[in-house]
Parts: sequence; structure tokens; C-alpha cells
Amino acid sequence: MGVYDTLSRVVELVNSDPAVKGELKGFGKVFQFDTGVDKFYVSFNQDGSISISKGQHPNPSATLSGSEEVMEGIVSGKVDAVSAFFQGKLKVSGDIMSAQRLASIMSRARK
Repeated sequence: MGVYDTLSRVVELVNSDPAVKGELKGFGKVFQFDTGVDKFYVSFNQDGSISISKGQHPNPSATLSGSEEVMEGIVSGKVDAVSAFFQGKLKVSGDIMSAQRLASIMSRARK
């Protein structure tokens, strides 16, 4: 299973949890993912829902780049995103603070 599939499950979990959706209302960010193999983006909608789409977003809030293996580890919770960033395994451009919030959201969705 790849990063896209794993994130699709996270999106489903968040969208089915009214409490998490309530906390995400108004977040309105888009995160572009580039694994070197696949490109897709996750959109946080104003109503608190999340969507995932394949391809390149024209104006993402932040772009996260890393190998498929590292990204899968981050999304599954096996790899710490901050550690991967400082080790140079994860590159983040754009709104870094929002990318940190993304890590927190994924962590909550996995619980």
C-alpha cells in the first residue's frame, strides 16, 4: 500500500469524525505531496472536511517531498516527521507551521 492509499484512509477517518471536523473548520490549507513516484494533494476545506486528489495543485500552502518509504512511515506513524525533516529525509517548502499542524492532525486520526 502506498502513501496515497494510506492518506486516503486518514481522510475517511477524519471526515467521519464530527469532533475532528469541528476542530478543522476554517483551516483551509492545501498540502502537496511529492514522493518522487507520485504527486497528490490533500485539501482542508473550510467546513472541516478533507479531500485528496492526484496531481499537482496550482497553489499549495506547503509542499512535502520525500521518498515513498519515508512518506509512508510518516503517514503511518512509524517515522517522526520532525526527525525526518531534520535528517534531511523530508523537505518542506511553504507554510511550515501549517505542515506541523498537519502532522498533529494525522497523529490524532490514527488513534
